[in-house]
Amino acid sequence: MDPSENFMLSKTSKKMKDLVKNNIYKVDQVWMNLNSNWSFVVEIGGKIHNVFDLRAGLAPWEMKWHRFLVNAVMLHPSAVQKYHEILKIHNYICEIFKCESNKISVIDYIENQEFIDEESPRFLMNVDFCHLRILGSRSPTMKTRNLIIEDAKIFVADFIHHYEGQNIVLKNAWLNDRLARLFILNWMLKMKENLVSFIAFQNRQEVFDESSVVNLLNSKRNAITESRVEDWDPEKRDRIANQNVFPADTFDCEHGYDIVREDGKRATVKVSPNHFMFFVWP
Repeated sequence: MDPSENFMLSKTSKKMKDLVKNNIYKVDQVWMNLNSNWSFVVEIGGKIHNVFDLRAGLAPWEMKWHRFLVNAVMLHPSAVQKYHEILKIHNYICEIFKCESNKISVIDYIENQEFIDEESPRFLMNVDFCHLRILGSRSPTMKTRNLIIEDAKIFVADFIHHYEGQNIVLKNAWLNDRLARLFILNWMLKMKENLVSFIAFQNRQEVFDESSVVNLLNSKRNAITESRVEDWDPEKRDRIANQNVFPADTFDCEHGYDIVREDGKRATVKVSPNHFMFFVWP
């Protein structure tokens, strides 16, 4: 039986619920699918299975701004009753499919009156940390302080242009050398003043010509009247960039390119065919 059938079977009686719980497979994750329909889905071995569709009256339509959350279900409902009904369904699915609820947090914004405005996605702007699997365009996460996107793809361009947070990791990105150069130039022009780190891991099938980025950086060496590029000097900055925000967030910057702006602000660029990393030093 598929996960949806097992879920419905468990609802028929308490005995059947116990039977399903004792014999069912364990799922890897539980998500809310907010793409084409509103439903709870589970992941088993990398495959997505629909479990339960929310009726239209319960669908928190504000969440149309993005589709998946990793290990979290963020809800911004228009009424407490709706929230608790969705929460109840979420916890039940976690129980049935043996997915520990302490690993899948449901964030209740009902407690914070600032987020009650139904027509506003401000709740994502005010979250300190958000881990999304995928997102659509016009995402409100451009102001999220610490952000991870698991499947950034073409939306990497949106973050190059518009991200105003502090730390971001983009995985499976469709980055190109033009966007990377533009990002560097924007920082030189003081257009990314909140930024602490920007990390993009390139999609394996997309070509990223890092030589074009390196040529730009080398052209700025020994500049006198503008931002200049230097090699690492242990007397001017640390070797390791450790932002204390993301898992495995320590990066060796010994062989990075240091950009020093006219105002003395220093950042380090690490670039390869597989990644683009940008760290701003305190």
